[in-house]
Amino acid sequence: MTLLAHFMTKTKRAKQWPRIYIAKHRSGQASFQVDLRAVGGGRPNFATRAEAEAYAELSRIKRGNEGQAAFTLPQDVALDASKAHVILKPHDVSILEAAKYYEKHVLAYKKAPIVKDLVERYLADSINRGLRPRSIGDLRHRLNSFAIDFGGSQLNDITLDELKEWIQDDEWSMRTRINFLTKISQLYEFAKPRGWVDLNRTEQLARPRVEETKPEIFSVEQAAQLLKHAQEFNLLPYIAIGIFAGVRSAEMMRLDSKNINFEGKTITIGADIAKKRSQRIIDMQPALLAWLDPVKDKLMAGGPIVEEFRKNKAALLEASQLEWPANGLRHSFGSYHYAMFRNADDTSHQMGNSVDIVHKFYKALVSRAEAEKFWNLRPDAQPQVKPVAPPLRASLSIQVV
Repeated sequence: MTLLAHFMTKTKRAKQWPRIYIAKHRSGQASFQVDLRAVGGGRPNFATRAEAEAYAELSRIKRGNEGQAAFTLPQDVALDASKAHVILKPHDVSILEAAKYYEKHVLAYKKAPIVKDLVERYLADSINRGLRPRSIGDLRHRLNSFAIDFGGSQLNDITLDELKEWIQDDEWSMRTRINFLTKISQLYEFAKPRGWVDLNRTEQLARPRVEETKPEIFSVEQAAQLLKHAQEFNLLPYIAIGIFAGVRSAEMMRLDSKNINFEGKTITIGADIAKKRSQRIIDMQPALLAWLDPVKDKLMAGGPIVEEFRKNKAALLEASQLEWPANGLRHSFGSYHYAMFRNADDTSHQMGNSVDIVHKFYKALVSRAEAEKFWNLRPDAQPQVKPVAPPLRASLSIQVV
């Protein structure tokens, strides 16, 4: 800049309203004063020249747009406005725009319940909607864990970073993290239509990935061992229906003997029993009918098909010297059913899932020869398959016909 240009700029700045002065205080510190006495605005002080110049610029705009009446704002409000302008100006955002955004995204949720109370409301709503006790228990466990850390906050105040840090617990598996995120997402969806949150923040998180593995199943010999010892521990209906009909374990706990139609050779999984509340009818194969025959009269009398499951299951596994793969009975059914009948549509119908699931998880796990042995397992004779371990106590014997 030339000397003349510098002089003209300095002169223009000096004549520009309002004037900015440097004020020295007794403490030895200096501040920058904006002289607004001409419009009744006093001489507000600022720590830096940038803040003072921003305030002066706002004052010029105010006087141009609204006249002297604009300077009737309390001084503390005017000072806050000036500081806010310094923050927003680089982003080309006005104070009014910022205030409207704050009103829409913050003030609108100030009356929302805190997370602890929100969880209780959601649990009560879930109970009223008829969720099953097991689902309510899982929901309560996961959301109460969430409320322990965020119970005193409003859901809308929890930042994405806070949520991300919370879900990345080192002690949780990827599957556990997914399950927690699912329940927390449901809490957000409950809050949204009630005006308690602006968005579902869990949707902004990348979901953990779980490596999918082929399901574990019981071999023919292992299935024979389970069936041999099942009646000793009052679990014959549970084991037989699980492995020869593929009924889910949770559905089994709700299944009543009245749902078994021996004459029609079907098992009805009603909407009150099915996992997805979608009724299906399962065909009872000859193997299942043969294994249920010893307890047929008891089943026809009605009542739950299983009691004291955990205790009896532990004793059964000890007697048969087996481990229990996750969903082993159901996975075994799906694998042996598809291998035997080669009809994915029928297998998916019997199991109550999709054809894609059948192809993805149950295809080519066992051979046709093994499937034939499986579906020919029968009680009341010595087995033709090699037992896994010698029997530890008296039990049903097995044959393959």
